[in-house]
Amino acid sequence: MIEVHVTSLGLAPDRKTPVIWLRQVDGDATLMLLMGAMEAMSVSLVLNGEALPRPLAHDLMLMSLRALDARLSAVEISDLRDGIYYATLTIRAEGRTIRLDSRPADAVALALRARAPIYVRPSLLGLDDHAPGAEQTTAPAPQRPDAATDMARQMEARREADSLAGRLSRGLSLPHADPDDERRYRDLLRELEPDTPRRM
Repeated sequence: MIEVHVTSLGLAPDRKTPVIWLRQVDGDATLMLLMGAMEAMSVSLVLNGEALPRPLAHDLMLMSLRALDARLSAVEISDLRDGIYYATLTIRAEGRTIRLDSRPADAVALALRARAPIYVRPSLLGLDDHAPGAEQTTAPAPQRPDAATDMARQMEARREADSLAGRLSRGLSLPHADPDDERRYRDLLRELEPDTPRRM
């Protein structure tokens, strides 16, 4: 796996969809990932050193891990199947290593908060999977979510979108966003569907 870091967060060329750019730590390879508006907000808060009065879902998960004496040691973006990126969280607790399936956007948001390294499968960066330094992990490939999981994700995405819309309606601005981008985010909150192809 190749270690990467977050270089920027913005909007895709169509100016509608939030994107995050990951760049190889010891090279020039990059990966652009599409993400939902709420995940973009969550990542933006970390990148800009901002905090909300109440914890977001990613803050709550990290707080829960710490309360259980566990830690997020790494995240891996390991596969692209049917237009969907897949990621894995590596959690260490009580001498055990636990691997959990995750959407890449959530994995990145958690890694930034936990200061955990982010790794990407070389072929997703356009590199050779068998090149030196590109060792693979033994994590099993996650399965495509079933209908119930998709429904739960849609409900959670709508709940978070409503929360963010409420923040904007109260006159609170998005960190590090110019007025045009903020207007687009407002529109985007009501348009994004979490099961769109290549959406995390």
